[in-house]
Amino acid sequence: MRIVRIFILSLLSIFSATAQDPDTAILEQVVKHYYKNEKPVYKNRSQLLYMYCEKPNNNEELFETVNALKLPAAEVKKIRHQVTTDVKPENWQQSLDKIFETDKSQLAIKINQCQSVEGYHEKRKVLNLNNQRLMIVSKPVFYANGSRALIKVVFYRSIEHNSGSVVQMQKVGDKWQIKDFLNEWST
Repeated sequence: MRIVRIFILSLLSIFSATAQDPDTAILEQVVKHYYKNEKPVYKNRSQLLYMYCEKPNNNEELFETVNALKLPAAEVKKIRHQVTTDVKPENWQQSLDKIFETDKSQLAIKINQCQSVEGYHEKRKVLNLNNQRLMIVSKPVFYANGSRALIKVVFYRSIEHNSGSVVQMQKVGDKWQIKDFLNEWST
């Protein structure tokens, strides 16, 4: 009986930890959106969209989007504080592992393994394809009492050809949803 209780408590703690991790929930929606049209990567098939696993820190570029949202001054101040103080190096690998454990689609074989910028350049040079891109997802910035988030997504192809936007996320119930794509750009 005691072993059953311990087992149930450990399962509950695992499920509550997953449900409470907003970074993982947000990343899941982002990768599902951007990888939905990608083909699974099987033997001898090229991968066109790579994932960069480091979480780049946000910077002043995000405030172009924040200013366009016309948020209250107190909210902008909180966001600015978040951006300037959250500089600890992090990566997405743990979140991706959690997503792969519960995902029923084929994300695990679409995303394959994370790449560094150098690793991406090496693969791109070997395959000599111009349609490959590296998806770089920044750290989420939360606002509106944690019910909304901004996350910058950039697609790096080469030094000259890149694109991106700030994805506005909204928490609806226990799930995060993509609400809008703001400040889209390409070079």
